[in-house]
Amino acid sequence: MEIFYAIVLLVVATIAANLVYPLFPAIPQAFYQIFAGAILSIVPYFHHFGLEPEVFMLIIIAPLMFYDGQNTDTHSLRRHIPSVVSMAITLAILTVILLGYLSHSVLPALPLALAFALAAIVTPTDAVAVSSITRNLTVPKKVMGMLERESLFNDASGLVAFNLALAAFSTGKFSVRFGITHFLVVFLGGLLIGLILGGILTWGRVTMVQNGMDSVSIIVPYDILTPFFIYLVAEHFKLSGILAVVAAGLLRSTAATQIRLSSTQMQLVTRSTWQIMTSLLNGFVFVLLGVSLPTVWQNIMADHTKSLPLYILLAVILYVVMFLLRYLWIHFDWARIHSQAKNRRHYGIVGALSGIHGTITLAMAFSLPLTLNGQPFPFRNTLIFIAAVVIIISLLVPAIVLPLILPSAEKAVDPAMVNHERQALVAYAAKRLIQEQTANPPATQAVVEILTSQSNTRLPNRRKVTEIMTNANNLEIQIIQKLADSGDLPAAYVNRYIRGLVWKMRRDNHFSLTGLSTWLKLVFHRLVRHGRRDLRKARRNLSHEQRQAMQDQRQRDRSGIWGAYRTMEQAGYTAVMAYLADLSDVDNQSDVNVVRNFYNVRHRRMDRQKTNQLENELFIQAFQYEYNYVHTRRASQAIPAACADELYQQIATDQMLYMQTVTTTD
Repeated sequence: MEIFYAIVLLVVATIAANLVYPLFPAIPQAFYQIFAGAILSIVPYFHHFGLEPEVFMLIIIAPLMFYDGQNTDTHSLRRHIPSVVSMAITLAILTVILLGYLSHSVLPALPLALAFALAAIVTPTDAVAVSSITRNLTVPKKVMGMLERESLFNDASGLVAFNLALAAFSTGKFSVRFGITHFLVVFLGGLLIGLILGGILTWGRVTMVQNGMDSVSIIVPYDILTPFFIYLVAEHFKLSGILAVVAAGLLRSTAATQIRLSSTQMQLVTRSTWQIMTSLLNGFVFVLLGVSLPTVWQNIMADHTKSLPLYILLAVILYVVMFLLRYLWIHFDWARIHSQAKNRRHYGIVGALSGIHGTITLAMAFSLPLTLNGQPFPFRNTLIFIAAVVIIISLLVPAIVLPLILPSAEKAVDPAMVNHERQALVAYAAKRLIQEQTANPPATQAVVEILTSQSNTRLPNRRKVTEIMTNANNLEIQIIQKLADSGDLPAAYVNRYIRGLVWKMRRDNHFSLTGLSTWLKLVFHRLVRHGRRDLRKARRNLSHEQRQAMQDQRQRDRSGIWGAYRTMEQAGYTAVMAYLADLSDVDNQSDVNVVRNFYNVRHRRMDRQKTNQLENELFIQAFQYEYNYVHTRRASQAIPAACADELYQQIATDQMLYMQTVTTTD
């Protein structure tokens, strides 16, 4: 149960950070997650929280890298292989070697092998962290593409170098020849086994889809388990599990055409599941950083109080050296992104600042062994602390500097405009349905009610609802009273029906009436009870034939009353629906919809007709009206193309989901 509570608390902390971020988006989301983790560390369970390194890499890193791989443009990747090799292998190895010797010289007490391990930890970059900081900025496409491709493979370079450094520290032996051979075997072997297993599993997925086994309950778990299986197999053969899942993800990306042959519903569920899972996992990493920092800080303060400034200084030096190295690499176009000479300085600064460290850096820091030969692993807290400081600096510096050197991103779509046009197109479709689809008003009104309720997020105004309900009730009474005045219905039936309307509306508190006082109600009910008592006494004195005749007459009267009631209800309903259709606009849809819902429910109880098939046809017609509205607005240039595209996409999504619902229910 403790593990369950820990996971729940991590999820809650991640959600809380994600809730706060939109309120103050100027601060990177990762900082909110780190702060949420720091608060979570107050919980007793997290006072000395430790996560098994193998579990961390398997559960968090493997699915994240697989997701990044399957969302990579493989065509662009093939065109930029020289850039990938330059940034993810050559620069990564050079950075590890340079930072390793530098760390050992600044901190002589740190063994050289662990200095190289620290350098390997802080080398990988995180494109997700870059995206979170540059969300509202315009990053040059060549630089952003380079960062995304680099982050796929330099993780593996850092991990292989990290494992070599740990092996050298544990055994006390290291050979350059062995190191290069081991690097190539682990690196290329991971790619190879990832391609093989990814091909087999992708083939199995496509085969299941082609044979009709594309159920969500089968495909979604199959997809989620894929990266875990591939990672475990690769690690079992001492190969790079990270590169294996990346290679499998890239292979999955190349098979996107075959994968799209599955049902739309399954694709939507799969995509949503992966987005939710990866969002939580990315948040977990920084929450765990916040959870772990207080413990690491306490351990360092207890053991190496005097060395703390030196650790911070080393973290700053490592960041500055990595910044300069990346700048020079991009400025002289060793990154092979084929930038023009006039842009290289700007690209170099942006690319160097965007070398943000996050998920993989923290993952490798956490994956340091807890023990060595039965003793606590030396310098573990020191390495984690330095890596954490590097992460924070790499997040903080670009968050401050990049907005000063990059232009703000132009919003492709104004959310307020899209929301307003969305409500307007629904109002337009509703009016067209009411005007043109008059064969079955209840079915039409039911569709209009659903459309308007789904598009309007504003809460109804109680005062306006009361006003609309009062006007609708008065209109209904006027229409029904005309039936009595014209002689179409007996006045007694009409008066009785109107009294029922008044009392029902008063009981439901929809509007107030200046009606009878309390004592008049008591007198009325007392008279009714006395009248019923006298009627029962009179019935006991009648013969069997007389009672049967009275019963037959009562049945005829009941049939006549029911028919009259249906006529009055239909007349009032039609008049009220016409009134609501004329009254409804973009601003009062939610208010009108409350009244429409009340009358629709009452009418369905009276009508008792099945209109499901007709409602389906009306929904299809409503979607066509919505498409026509957007087309007209775009043709007249009343809305920009980006807004029209967004509206088209929303309508298509609504239509697709509705058709899936209809298919399921049928």
